[in-house]
Amino acid sequence: MNDTQAPASPQGATLQAAPTRPAEVEPPMSAAQRQRVYRQRSKQAVTQAIGEEAHASRVTLLALLSRDLALLEDDTAKSMHSAARNSARRVLNTLVTRYAISLTGEA
Repeated sequence: MNDTQAPASPQGATLQAAPTRPAEVEPPMSAAQRQRVYRQRSKQAVTQAIGEEAHASRVTLLALLSRDLALLEDDTAKSMHSAARNSARRVLNTLVTRYAISLTGEA
């Protein structure tokens, strides 16, 4: 018997692999479903960026800053203002550092 032949059974018939079931293929997502998944990933990225601003993408930083500023404008969320201010400060510091922005008016 050479290496390319399947082993023979005692009756002389060759053994065959059991048939496998085809993988179930999910139908493609609609545009609305893709948008929903994108929004969920974006929200998750913003949540994960809190405290880890230095590693967050520009888009995530801007979304986090937007969220913080919206919280600061919301008078019903006064208990969250201190945390929102600290988060906005960290985001702004990260953006200023990352993009070498001078805040003193010098070029």
